[in-house]
Amino acid sequence: MEIIRHQDIEKDFKALKRFSAPRESLESWERLFCLKGIQETPGIKQYPGFGNVKIYKARVIPLKENCGKSDGYRLIFQVCESEKYKIILFLRHGIYRNEQELVNIIKSRII
Repeated sequence: MEIIRHQDIEKDFKALKRFSAPRESLESWERLFCLKGIQETPGIKQYPGFGNVKIYKARVIPLKENCGKSDGYRLIFQVCESEKYKIILFLRHGIYRNEQELVNIIKSRII
């Protein structure tokens, strides 16, 4: 299984600089995802509205913070091939103003 990151993920980390461990949280989730796969990793759901492009959203539990998944990070990824995944977006829930703004960001990054 191969996981690659979109080139703008570094911008996402800069936006999350006031949180304690976003990079470590993402790396931890990637290790879990590689072990469990898309079917067995908790908190993964398909993101509707992208036609034939398979986009999924997931919750990432923040490390070094005393909160659960719902207060954690949101991860958006794309299935490129059967065993190849691309992380498109990594952000804290609530940073974007509305769901349409989030969809526009995703569309700009999958093109």
